[in-house]
Amino acid sequence: MKRLLLCLLLLAAAALPVRAHFIWVLPPEDKDNKTARIIFSDSLTPDDADLLKKISKAEVFARGADGKTVALKHTDGKQTLNAAAPSAEPHAVGVVLRYGVTQRGDDPAFLLNYYAKGFTGLKAKEKPDDKFIENVLTKPWEKLPLEIVPVLGGKPQGKVVWQGKPAADVEVTLYVPGKDKPVETKTDKDGLFTPEEPTASGVYGVRARYVEKKEGELDGKKYKEVRHYATMTFPVQMGKSEAPKQSAVAEPRRAADPAATKLLAEARAARALWDHFPGFTADGEVNLDGHVTRGKVTVDAKGKVALEMPEGDAAKWAKGQLSSVVGHRLGGGEGETPCAFADDVTDHPLGRAVAVLNDEFHSSYRIKDRQILIVNRQTGDGGKFTIAVLENHVNEEKKYLPSCYVVNSWDARGALTSSETFRQEWKRVGKYDLPAAVTVVIGGGSGKLEARSITLTNQKLQ
Repeated sequence: MKRLLLCLLLLAAAALPVRAHFIWVLPPEDKDNKTARIIFSDSLTPDDADLLKKISKAEVFARGADGKTVALKHTDGKQTLNAAAPSAEPHAVGVVLRYGVTQRGDDPAFLLNYYAKGFTGLKAKEKPDDKFIENVLTKPWEKLPLEIVPVLGGKPQGKVVWQGKPAADVEVTLYVPGKDKPVETKTDKDGLFTPEEPTASGVYGVRARYVEKKEGELDGKKYKEVRHYATMTFPVQMGKSEAPKQSAVAEPRRAADPAATKLLAEARAARALWDHFPGFTADGEVNLDGHVTRGKVTVDAKGKVALEMPEGDAAKWAKGQLSSVVGHRLGGGEGETPCAFADDVTDHPLGRAVAVLNDEFHSSYRIKDRQILIVNRQTGDGGKFTIAVLENHVNEEKKYLPSCYVVNSWDARGALTSSETFRQEWKRVGKYDLPAAVTVVIGGGSGKLEARSITLTNQKLQ
């Protein structure tokens, strides 16, 4: 079933300025608990799937409680590379990639190497057996020249090792569940660092940076130094007191209600969708807090967005936004979704509360006058988000298009982490309502507002 009304826009918003990408090994999502997910991203969430091509030649390994290392093959997923450990028993999964010689800005060229580590088969609240702790968890892995190793006993600590020895004064970045921004620290003379305490359930990430002042040449390209980056992730699960606050829309009754099911189906049918879409081209202008980038936009008949403009933050953000806008206009494919009314309130200003049965995201809605005005979803880290539609545009066929809506996100403790207000404008071309402008105002943990926009002109059907 397609992800419903506008929620993909959440994935398109990226914080400024643009940050470097790293390889991360994320815990399994599948029921077999043995398939690690490998991403190339500036955070612990998957980025543009096209970026996976840059790490497709990475070597992947697994190490189990017996201490033996086995090579793994990875397969392509939608937004991840997937690598299955030999069994559902706990394993460390490691990734090694010599990325090559690169250069950033005016800095001298450097050789870039990545080492990533994650775990399969671990349960956040269960201690692994002693052999796994001794042979895997706390023992440096010869496959990873730069590695982050947990230190057990006493207060929680981590250690960064370079070629098996403690690495002093190394930059370490912590991605802590419950915190809005990464935390920066350094290792001491013994290679040790103290992790920040998480305040929410989720995936904890650690990144270390080690630089060798060594010149060389690779594939005909000279470099002045070698930069090594290591990452490690592991799941954390907070106690019951840290569980997410109850949703504003209560859990549904077990039995489907035909009236509630019909209400959602009619609201979906009232959306303006593109039938036999031919694709279109347009001139595009992207404005990120006053920094303007211009270029060409092409959307093919299948909804794939291509931009002809300089690579960078503007192009990345615009492509994500436009891909989401286009994807929601192509729509369809949901089928009938069994629902139940979440309460008995019939005169709420935002409509009836409808909850989807047997939905992994605990989706619920408020629907009024054939319009979905509220979308509630829970996220994998125990948080949630809500999309509140303030205004819809009615097209020539009396179908609805989004005009103004707000996306609010909360962490597992119920604290508001971000608030994003969207304004969309449309232009009628032939029998299609094509996007003309998207404006986004973003607030959150940064303490300031950010404003971004995309403006399309000269739209032409293909």
